[in-house]
Amino acid sequence: MADSHNPLIKFSYTLLNPDGVPYQKSWIVNLAYVVTIEASGSNDLKLYLRNDQVVSIELGEEQGAEEVMEEILSLSAVGHNYSVYRINTFRK
Repeated sequence: MADSHNPLIKFSYTLLNPDGVPYQKSWIVNLAYVVTIEASGSNDLKLYLRNDQVVSIELGEEQGAEEVMEEILSLSAVGHNYSVYRINTFRK
């Protein structure tokens, strides 16, 4: 059976419900839609997508913005699941 190439990566973050119980949510990104990426000194990324959407991601302490950016750009992030603090999306 041949391996399939999955261009999706997942950014998982944890939210607390009103009772303080954590639950996990995810944002799936298809790398084929990424036009460019910006990394800032505050350990966050901005992914600019083909559909004019921008995804702002605050990375967890164990992830470095420059390292994650390089993994995405080199396509070695394919199928990867990153833990993050927060994800915001907005239109340009």
